[in-house]
Amino acid sequence: MVDETTKISSLLLILLVSSVRGWPRTVRPMVHLHGQRTVTTTKSLVTRTLGLSARITGLPQAQEEHQRPPDPQSLFSSQEELEAPVGRLLDFWRDKQNIFCITGAGLSTESGIPDYRGNNGSYHRGHKPMIHQQYMESEYQRKRYWGRSMVGWKGFDGALSNPGHVALAELERKGWLGVTMKDRPEYYEPDQVDEYYLQSTGERKVALVTQNVDVLHERAGSREVIHLHGQGDILRCMQCGAKQDRNEFHMELEYDNAAWLEAATEDYDESTEMRPDGDALVKEVDYNEVHVPNCPHCKTGFFKPDVVFFGDTVPKHRVAICQGAVDAADGILVVGTSLAVHSAFRHIRAASSRGIPIAILNVGETRAELEGLDHLLKVEAPAGDTLSLLVQKLTEMGKTV
Repeated sequence: MVDETTKISSLLLILLVSSVRGWPRTVRPMVHLHGQRTVTTTKSLVTRTLGLSARITGLPQAQEEHQRPPDPQSLFSSQEELEAPVGRLLDFWRDKQNIFCITGAGLSTESGIPDYRGNNGSYHRGHKPMIHQQYMESEYQRKRYWGRSMVGWKGFDGALSNPGHVALAELERKGWLGVTMKDRPEYYEPDQVDEYYLQSTGERKVALVTQNVDVLHERAGSREVIHLHGQGDILRCMQCGAKQDRNEFHMELEYDNAAWLEAATEDYDESTEMRPDGDALVKEVDYNEVHVPNCPHCKTGFFKPDVVFFGDTVPKHRVAICQGAVDAADGILVVGTSLAVHSAFRHIRAASSRGIPIAILNVGETRAELEGLDHLLKVEAPAGDTLSLLVQKLTEMGKTV
């Protein structure tokens, strides 16, 4: 438990940061999807910020259950009820030509991949994600990760794109989503800079950046996608840098651990035990018995999913692309994320400071509201149905809204 001194210190720190940024404001009206206006007082804002801060930093959160957002699918029972939130998004689209999108785990929940902080989120069930330092420094933690991944990866990788992914792909295809910006060498990994000088057309297009490590956007047809936190289906050797397809690695992993895997999956229920990282909760087993193959290229290095684990940093070239996309945008659409993680929220804060309108489609409060960002439209509705109806309405109007 966090003692009272720690709680007071956290509160004082938040108030200090608040005074520097000019928030919390004494009264902050927020217009919700039904046109209701609610007033957020300084006390309630700080209280909820403490809760969000706990979730970001890993501090214990006694009120976590109280803060669990509602099930998105429980909010609306018919298309008629979606008319109001979709109408607000149509108004947002008005006169905009360069909308940039940021998506999060809440978009993929309709595909059966759990999120962290949603209604049935992994954090509410006691899931503790892999920490970068743990993975890099502990052979046991790597064995534990790959043991659990042998159980959970097939369900994760086998998920299908849902209507929300399809709608965003259609918005991009019709030219209603995405920005075009000048291409720059800083948008490439260090070993890809030569590619920029040899092959770049001078322009860079970006439709959306996703915090998700799945590839459901691409499977739905999205083309210009940036994976802020990497892709779970690609592995990288931590010694020589060689990359390998994850499914190929799993074939060898499962062959080497057939007996262990059979014991671990006894009574396994994918519907309740799969985790957002592509691993799973399995019954008590000895992870020391798991054999993890070394990199076949250098023979001694170990593979890590080419993703940003908690405690790691986003590669600089991806940050630069997002910054460039925000600068080129005249509107930002946020879908399915609480923005609790700084790597995505920093771009929303930058857009707000530049006066760029922001529309957030998410069930549950986000960090943008807690910090009282300006130029913010919040819509609480299920992502898939709402985005699908938005595409239908834009198509009927010929994008003349």
